[in-house]
Amino acid sequence: MTKYQLIYPMAFYVFYMFALAALMFMSRVQALKKREVGFGYFKTYSGSNPQEKMLVIGRHYDNQFQVPILFLATCAVFMALDQASYFTLILAWGFVLSRLGHSWIHLGSNNVKNRAAFFGLGWFIILVMWGQLIWQALMPELA
Repeated sequence: MTKYQLIYPMAFYVFYMFALAALMFMSRVQALKKREVGFGYFKTYSGSNPQEKMLVIGRHYDNQFQVPILFLATCAVFMALDQASYFTLILAWGFVLSRLGHSWIHLGSNNVKNRAAFFGLGWFIILVMWGQLIWQALMPELA
């Protein structure tokens, strides 16, 4: 395996984030067209009572700049240190799947218990990836 194979789950996720940005933009345009909010709403995000769906999509998009950024940074560290393995690649795709599951629930039924499980799984995967990095750094002859 080459260290650059981590680019695939990273790129997939970046394009996925773009798709979420487009979804958020479309929900906001729709809210403007339906006169649920005015342009002024987007200055402070207050003063109107937009539909919950638009708010959920916006919050979900904002979520992509929290834990997922750690994922992208972690993969970049793996590549920079040339420490990526097939196990790392499996973990990376597992993280992507955890976020897709999180999105499916957040933008669908929004069952908080199920959403939290996918969120926790993503965090767990990030922690395992960092554990792998630390292990390889401390025990390079065993890794």
